[in-house]
Amino acid sequence: MTEQLFANDPALLSEVLRCYQPHCRYLRSASVRVHGEQATATGEFEIPASCYIDATGHLNSVEANICYNQLLYQTVAVLVRHNVGTLFSGWTMDEYWRRQLPDILITRFDSTFRRPITPQRFTGEFTLHSGVARTSTVDGAPYTSLDTSFRFWDTNGGHCAGRVRLAIVTTAQPLGAAR
Repeated sequence: MTEQLFANDPALLSEVLRCYQPHCRYLRSASVRVHGEQATATGEFEIPASCYIDATGHLNSVEANICYNQLLYQTVAVLVRHNVGTLFSGWTMDEYWRRQLPDILITRFDSTFRRPITPQRFTGEFTLHSGVARTSTVDGAPYTSLDTSFRFWDTNGGHCAGRVRLAIVTTAQPLGAAR
């Protein structure tokens, strides 16, 4: 199995982050490495000021979740754009843009903060480990369950990590709907 590396794509990243308020666009660059069905993205982040609270002096769980989302969305966009792997092989970029917000849901988010991370400049890693088709026990609707993980760190030894389960549901707007 060969490994593929996709370098930072500033134009794609700008489009991916367009759904965020300008002061909440924390991901500055990201590269994606794919090996088989596993994808790992490494990104550089900057949070000049918190989007919702006075400065705490460290990365907090709300901002870690936002950073996780941004790296997740960029990774999926890269996989779709380059038609890599089977999880998103049927998606077009137009479909990705329609599904990015309404169809990709966090169902479980667990994180552990070991040492404070300086939010002004830090690195993050997102890994998509696996995906499996499932059926909801609530209403029988089909969805795809994704197991992912993340970690963030800075040059001062700050560190946090976590595991996140996602569901990709099928509530996308009909084809041809405006973005």
